[in-house]
Amino acid sequence: MESSKDPNQLLDIFKFQRSKSKQKFCGDVWHLEEDKDGFFLILADGLGSGKDAHQAAQSAVDAILPLSKSDDLVNMLEEANHAVASLRGAAIAIIKADYATQTVQYIGLGNIRFFMIDEQGKMVYPLSKTGFLSGRKMQIRQQAFRYQLGSKFLIHSDGLVLKRIKYYLDSPLCVHKVGNIIEQSILDMPSDDVTFLLGQFPKM
Repeated sequence: MESSKDPNQLLDIFKFQRSKSKQKFCGDVWHLEEDKDGFFLILADGLGSGKDAHQAAQSAVDAILPLSKSDDLVNMLEEANHAVASLRGAAIAIIKADYATQTVQYIGLGNIRFFMIDEQGKMVYPLSKTGFLSGRKMQIRQQAFRYQLGSKFLIHSDGLVLKRIKYYLDSPLCVHKVGNIIEQSILDMPSDDVTFLLGQFPKM
């Protein structure tokens, strides 16, 4: 569990991860980076759990990181797909937010879930393409949405089972407090790897 907000960050974020039965290796791997223009976020979930699942997820993330963040998300996903060709496979979601245009670009494959509030105040739940990274050729498209200033978003692996998502996104409580409430719903020894990131877009 981690909540962070330093003076140089515009994004307020709460991050939580716990491995299945508290194993040494977690099959979920995430990467987040932010600058003054926006943020870039990847969450990969290796199939199964343990070391092989972690290796697949890490390989997918590592294949994307050398690419330019201005690159097309489809190209990024294709690189991740190639990287796991001989591995177990992984689900993945990639998010790129632009603060100037208040837009979020999203692409997903498999069971990663992403929720956000759009500019009309409605909850958006982009559907990921079914399947998983495996090295096989696939066709997948990225999606784009406009977010509401100061609104919250949630991305999580399938280890988190959470109902009434909009209740948490609409909460007047800060990201840290809402994140802690969600954390309390997770078992100390979960039956699957669990990762979630709860964030709040800049208010201006």
